[in-house]
Amino acid sequence: MTDIDDTIIPSGIMPDSEWMGWLIDKLRCLKKHHIGWVPMTGVAIDKLGPRILDRLPADICSNIIYYGGDGSQKYYFDKATQKWKEDTQYRRVLSDAQTLAILGDAGFNRAFVSGPAEVERRRREARTLLHEGGFNSTEGLLGEMANILQKHGFGEHKAETYFRGGSISWMMLGDVSVEPYQRKEAINTRAELLEYGKSRLRDEVYLRRFGSDEVHIPFHGSRGIKFVLKNNDKERGTRDLIKAESLTANSIIFTGNELFEGGNDHVITRVEGVSLISVGTKVEENSLIIRGGTGIEAYKTWMEHICMALEAGVSWPDVIEDIHTGKFSYSE
Repeated sequence: MTDIDDTIIPSGIMPDSEWMGWLIDKLRCLKKHHIGWVPMTGVAIDKLGPRILDRLPADICSNIIYYGGDGSQKYYFDKATQKWKEDTQYRRVLSDAQTLAILGDAGFNRAFVSGPAEVERRRREARTLLHEGGFNSTEGLLGEMANILQKHGFGEHKAETYFRGGSISWMMLGDVSVEPYQRKEAINTRAELLEYGKSRLRDEVYLRRFGSDEVHIPFHGSRGIKFVLKNNDKERGTRDLIKAESLTANSIIFTGNELFEGGNDHVITRVEGVSLISVGTKVEENSLIIRGGTGIEAYKTWMEHICMALEAGVSWPDVIEDIHTGKFSYSE
């Protein structure tokens, strides 16, 4: 299992052909030795597909399961259609009313592509439910937060909003680089926006009355703000993988850059037995987490080590054991 953005590629970047060639080579190695690859991210498939999944050869796609949208959706490669297909039984998404309450009218219309008439019908029905439930903001929580952003001198034109089924991600300063979020004023403004969003959700009882579960804002990393349907996360995906594929937790390796408390990979630490490799610059004092160097090059080095060991005849359990004992490790 692996995180994607800032673990194997920089966030928001379209990988070049050389990088894709490297990844394909490693995925062929894993498949040869009957090891699956499970990308598990907050990114929806309509974004990750063009970047990576749709560019993989069909013969290795059958060895891949994709969990996206912050644990809300699951996809596998359908050999008959040669396309990625959603496992609808796993699907767990925000209701239309919850989506409208967060995005507002304009954002709701942009989020769906089922046709203008159908989207308008759904929007009207959702607005009726919100009105009956006492929620009357037409600009939505993100519209209210955008007003605060502008008061601090940040233009709204750079903001990008991603509707991911079971979550909504608001990249208020854009989604290309982490650099704009690292300036002092941006850090302070993001903290204010986080607190405002959490306060509004508390006032609205986390929008529970409008859907199947509560909506929360988890603290993730250092960019953007996410509204996530409760229990939609990588832990859910991990436990589903174990159950659906009849795996044991100690047969799984997860690599991510945010395994620290508050990071979007941290929830996997609650699944006892999974081997955890951190390639992030920030780590917590957790004896279960292997500090595997930092950055994308560290991830590539781990993949090289793993594939070389498999090709040399090392069994998968022994590969995992060697990682824990430090027989092979990343050296900066």
